Amino acid sequence: MPSQQDREARVGRAVTWSILAAMAVAAVGQLEVWPLTAFRLFSEVRTADQTRLELVAERLDGTEEPLLVAETNPVLVTTDRQYPDLVRAEEDERRGMVLAWLDVSGVDPATVGSVRLDRIDRAYDEDTHLWTDRGRTTVVDVDL
Repeated sequence: MPSQQDREARVGRAVTWSILAAMAVAAVGQLEVWPLTAFRLFSEVRTADQTRLELVAERLDGTEEPLLVAETNPVLVTTDRQYPDLVRAEEDERRGMVLAWLDVSGVDPATVGSVRLDRIDRAYDEDTHLWTDRGRTTVVDVDL
């Protein structure tokens, strides 16, 4: 009959191997399964290259206004988490999302022709301690 110590050792080994297997699957599959991994967090914090997403309102007069996510606006602070939904949504749903973001950001939708979601590649200059935009790609454009 196995002792209590043998049983605890078997359980400990099973837990250890299970955690290692889960971490290996997450790494090989490039999955971000919190709390096992946080690759995106570390890639944004530890490198001089960064990619971010930004909503830009294109006004009817030809000017552009970034709709900045701000902690002072409780609705817009979570907007960046919804960007993947904007890309996958149907046209009517996209328009509804964009109109809601314009409303809470204080931008009159009647003055806006379209809103686009841009992916911005940035580089950090260690001498000046500033981020510089290197390129901008439009991910989705929503006409109003």
